Amino acid sequence: MYGKYNIILFGNNKKKKLIKKYNTLENSIKKYNTLINENKKIIFEKQVQNFNNCNFFLGLITNEKKIQGSIYLTDDLGRNIPVNLNNSDYVFLELKSYKVEEKIYDWQTEKKITLLEFLKIYLNGSELKNISVINNKIFVQENENFYLFSLKNKDESKRFLTVLEDYFIDNGRSDAIFVYYTSSAQRKWIYNILVGKGFDKKRLYRLKTTFSKR
Repeated sequence: MYGKYNIILFGNNKKKKLIKKYNTLENSIKKYNTLINENKKIIFEKQVQNFNNCNFFLGLITNEKKIQGSIYLTDDLGRNIPVNLNNSDYVFLELKSYKVEEKIYDWQTEKKITLLEFLKIYLNGSELKNISVINNKIFVQENENFYLFSLKNKDESKRFLTVLEDYFIDNGRSDAIFVYYTSSAQRKWIYNILVGKGFDKKRLYRLKTTFSKR
């Protein structure tokens, strides 16, 4: 059930989730702006969902108005693009791009974690670390310790490592070496090391995470 003013997450032009509903415009705008500002902190955003590219928007809608005003989104080149909104029940007051945080699969805990959690748990020390990508997996070596993580596919793992490397550069950190293993010989060598550390060989050779298409 919606209220007079509703903050809604949209994904690929479809309603995904009602975030919050309000009876007053003032409170709804205050919350909306807070969410947009906090959203800037997300480092690694979701770009692939159910095999397809995806994008998200945060909308503020109301049934207290009848005429839809002009809404614009800013594209990658900084241009304002008008948005055609057709909804018989609600009017959009705001619509802005929104980042949904992507998570990676942690082999150690068998749970999904965010990039910030990954940094806090596995990369918080000053010891030199080797952080590498091999197919759809990221592995971290710190001294004799090995940690493994999975992403949806090879492109996503490369994107994760690039985002992580940029984070280290932006924050003046020099305690990691970033490596992209591409040749068959390199991958075989790393797989042998990981199998020797107790990681399951069959799972290591999977190139994608398994999830259903919805």
